[in-house]
Amino acid sequence: MISLGSFVTIALCLLLWLAAVVDIWKLRIPNLFPIAILLLFPLWVYHAGWTPTLWQNAVLMLATFLGGALIFSRGWLGGGDVKLLAATALWFDFRGAAALFLFVAIGGALLSIVFILLRRIAPARLTSEGNIPSLKARGPIPYGVAIAGGALLAVLSGQVSPQPIPWYLRPLRIGATQSQSDSAASIMINWARD
Repeated sequence: MISLGSFVTIALCLLLWLAAVVDIWKLRIPNLFPIAILLLFPLWVYHAGWTPTLWQNAVLMLATFLGGALIFSRGWLGGGDVKLLAATALWFDFRGAAALFLFVAIGGALLSIVFILLRRIAPARLTSEGNIPSLKARGPIPYGVAIAGGALLAVLSGQVSPQPIPWYLRPLRIGATQSQSDSAASIMINWARD
């Protein structure tokens, strides 16, 4: 039987991967993907346990959406990309956000190089007939691929917040201060001292 945490992680990774594939083929990310990613987060919180720092996740999502809306208004990023990045940002606190945005930025740079090269070597029938719109010369680059790839790296490297705490340690975390709640080991040590 698959655990709730494994199910949510697999579902999140699958949604991110599918969003990237759809973005390559259609240069568009349907609202289904950001909405599903947002709806998975409460299941993750239920699995991982409530923490007093969840406000950081919400603030990060809102700030990402507002910053993305500004970038969208300049024509530098698509609306689906902004929504996907904001929905994904909900899964991270301030510490995890650094990894998320770094991975997305590196992924975006690599993606740009790959698509510039692909557009030069792709057969004319793929680019002229519109089979793969993202391969058209001077067309937009499907940045959803970089967002999904960066988010996948951040999720799989354990940057998601809140981090799961074993069920038997959750009662100890309720009264812990922020410095005490950083690791399960520090909770156990402080609990043993009392």
